[in-house]
Amino acid sequence: MIVHTVKSNLMGAKADEFFNFMINSPQDVYAKWLPEEHYEFYLISKGENEPMGNYFYFDQNINLKHRMKFHATIITVKRPTKIVFQMRKLGVNLPGFLDLEFEDTSSGLALTEQIRIGFKGIGKVFDPFIKIVYSKTFFRNMDTHHKKEWEDLARCLKEDSNH
Repeated sequence: MIVHTVKSNLMGAKADEFFNFMINSPQDVYAKWLPEEHYEFYLISKGENEPMGNYFYFDQNINLKHRMKFHATIITVKRPTKIVFQMRKLGVNLPGFLDLEFEDTSSGLALTEQIRIGFKGIGKVFDPFIKIVYSKTFFRNMDTHHKKEWEDLARCLKEDSNH
């Protein structure tokens, strides 16, 4: 399994604001969040135990070479500190996960983003093929995108709360 973790400290941001945005994806705020890189992020359907089971669509550019388009379901929720999305394709769960953890600090928000892709057990034999797409270069680009992305969301949420 490939595991990649990036952490950010976002001055003045709050865990509950980030959590609420990620489970609701209000389009008016999303439209202001890196519009040159973020194309779509929206809730397709709510789960029976909403937000657990909420089903989303993501479409964003990481850079000129890497675009990520996928569907995902929330499989873990701990309000307001943790959300785990599992990628899906054609109604099938994929071995790809996006873990977001939010922790309020005295200066703002400590955000941890972890991407887990691949298999455990016998399925690990497929991981070398996955690394062709999700290479070290891809994750270096994700690091750059991560820093810009979450700082910009903090700005968008702050602007939205001032209105």
